[in-house]
Amino acid sequence: GPLGILLVMAFLVSFALTNFEGVFSLYALERFGYGPQTVGSIMMMIGITGAVIQGALTGPLTRRWGEANIIRASLLVSMVGFVLMTLAQTYWGVVATTLFFIIGNSMLRPSVSSLTSRRAEGGQGVAMGLNNSFMSLGRVVGPMLAGSLLDVRLTLPYMAGAVIMAAGFAIS
Repeated sequence: GPLGILLVMAFLVSFALTNFEGVFSLYALERFGYGPQTVGSIMMMIGITGAVIQGALTGPLTRRWGEANIIRASLLVSMVGFVLMTLAQTYWGVVATTLFFIIGNSMLRPSVSSLTSRRAEGGQGVAMGLNNSFMSLGRVVGPMLAGSLLDVRLTLPYMAGAVIMAAGFAIS
């Protein structure tokens, strides 16, 4: 139906974030030797950045350019962020690239949910329930795939995330 593409986007949004979160500590330990304190500080910065972006920027940017354009731009930023994370060499490089990824990813979830709600023809409750179901599915599949790919090659989960975000952009 008309919400099908948005439900795919809901899956991709959740998949991307949990793909990142599911293996970040293992990736950071293996690649950089970062322990729990360093990973925790990076995750804290990610959380603060995500909250600020969602609270301060998503609404005004959506009103200015619309949900569909924000979704497209956020997919591109997330895709590039995934690739950049594999290129980072220093602590501040890791921080900068993960924050870049989170800036794009933080605007995706509210934009997809808002557009799904607006485009719901039959009932918003059903549409939002399906939206949450697809997001939940992404939260299951993302870490499973990321963990499996991490066993094959250290950067493969993030490269796969970039490919999936590129597919989402093409679909959008």
